[in-house]
Amino acid sequence: MQRPDTVYKELFEKYSARSGQQKKQLRLISFLRLISFILVFVSLFYITKISSEAGIIGSLLLLVCFFILVKRYVLLTRRNAHTENLAQINSEEASALKHIYDRFDGGDEFFDPDHSYTPDLDVFGAGSLFQYLNRTITLKGKQILADWLSGPCKDVSFILKKQAAVRELAAMNDNRQNFRAAGKLNQEKPFEMKSISDWLQEKNRYYGNLYYHILGYLFPMLSLILLTVVIFNQGFAVYLVYLFIIQLLVVAMHLRYNNNIHAKLGKRLELVRKYGELFRYIEQEHFQSELAINIQHQLRSDGSGARESIHRLSSILSAFDNRLNILAGVILNGLLLWDIQCVLRLEKWKTENKDRISKWFNALGEYDALCSLANYAFNHPEFAFPEPDNSIILDFRQTGHPLIPSDIRVDNDIHINRQGEFVIITGANMAGKSTFLRTVSVNLLLGMIGAPVCARSARFSPIDIFSSMRTSDSLQRNESYFYAELKRLRELFELLMKGDRFFIVLDEILKGTNSADKQKGSRIVLEKIIRLNGTGLIATHDLNLAEIEKKYPENLRNKCFEIDIDGDKIHFDYKLYDGITKKMNALLLMQQMGIINEK
Repeated sequence: MQRPDTVYKELFEKYSARSGQQKKQLRLISFLRLISFILVFVSLFYITKISSEAGIIGSLLLLVCFFILVKRYVLLTRRNAHTENLAQINSEEASALKHIYDRFDGGDEFFDPDHSYTPDLDVFGAGSLFQYLNRTITLKGKQILADWLSGPCKDVSFILKKQAAVRELAAMNDNRQNFRAAGKLNQEKPFEMKSISDWLQEKNRYYGNLYYHILGYLFPMLSLILLTVVIFNQGFAVYLVYLFIIQLLVVAMHLRYNNNIHAKLGKRLELVRKYGELFRYIEQEHFQSELAINIQHQLRSDGSGARESIHRLSSILSAFDNRLNILAGVILNGLLLWDIQCVLRLEKWKTENKDRISKWFNALGEYDALCSLANYAFNHPEFAFPEPDNSIILDFRQTGHPLIPSDIRVDNDIHINRQGEFVIITGANMAGKSTFLRTVSVNLLLGMIGAPVCARSARFSPIDIFSSMRTSDSLQRNESYFYAELKRLRELFELLMKGDRFFIVLDEILKGTNSADKQKGSRIVLEKIIRLNGTGLIATHDLNLAEIEKKYPENLRNKCFEIDIDGDKIHFDYKLYDGITKKMNALLLMQQMGIINEK
């Protein structure tokens, strides 16, 4: 199996070369298109002097060539945009392997300062876990990925199904990249989806109303009949003119409604085409995993598939857009009641499909979110898919934080066997305590969303996470730092007293009070958590807190991060050891930074 960096390098070169060839073809077609357009008028001017029939036929043939070239140019332009997106995707992923991933959306809108763990674990925002994972190209997919990270699944069977789907999609790099490239052709905006959603909820005005169905058939049929008659008898032309004017008046009477529909849908043509392409990449695959097959079935069930239905909608919208050309709009409405015809077809489509659209887009969003996890799995073949196991809390071997580059990351083992077990982690400043808390929590979170974890091997029990690491004061809510921390702890105790299971992550609790209060209060908090059968990790500088292990040997274990001090130099190895730390470094760090001079 090729290394991801090699794959991305080769694909970037491949798609860059293909894009260059396509641009050459576009320049050639553009030149031929211009020549054919000029020759249309040249043939009319010169050939008609020799033979008018030859001139007209020659001009018509050249005009046909011109339109063929125009269509070919449009198709090749779209193809080239897709190719350029593929090249960009491989360039971005090559950078992401080097932990340069600021080009991706960090999901700032999902940040919730009161969430039970996402602020402490850097789940959303710049440099976040979401930004590292996120490759979604639909708003629904982005929302689903955020929901998975904010409220992970605790159903073991569903976690295993997601793992199987992620494994399968990770091996489908071409499908995922083409899916993503198609999505990048049009970046959807929330207001665009809202306008489509609003239209779907509106009542029909034309479809289902016999009057408009009669109009839609009668007037266009009369126009075609009169056109045929006029070819043989120009005397009927006046009746065709009258009918033309009447149809324009009918359309004018409904112009406001038709304009409103076009405003909501007409400018969404490229977005609808994007969805059609995305559905195609899902429907055409042959999946083996249950979850992927289920997504595919949701798109194919109930008669015609999502792709075919969206393609029909795209065709209707494309036809409706002809009204934007004033001359074409007048002719089409005067002969065929074009606006009313198009809205009739749109309302018919809505009636047939509106109950299925929600299911289609939920399936699309789920596939989109799974592709993000699959991309992450592809980028890290060395990461392990963890085994859900309710017989333990967690057992991670050689685990590290996935957002830390492998060349500087230090991996450690951690295991917590049962509910009610707590690990106290002591260590000097900057020794790695807080990073380790996030390492364990983030990998537990990744395991519950069906993704691989940064570990050699892993087992875990699906469990809710609760953290208190970055409590902050709030001027807006008139809360001090200490009061905000107490509120957080009260929330934890209320949940534990209800009997809820949590993996608890605490970092230097009661920081907002003096040393004596902190020592006594921290001990009280930890003992209460033990009595309430709490499970998790606590990091502290307070070595007295670590002494509590002697009182609760069945519930507490001490681990530590040590440092090596050689004169004025401090060495951090970031390795986790058994026992209580023996070295602190606050004064030495202050001396090195020139804050104090005493030794």
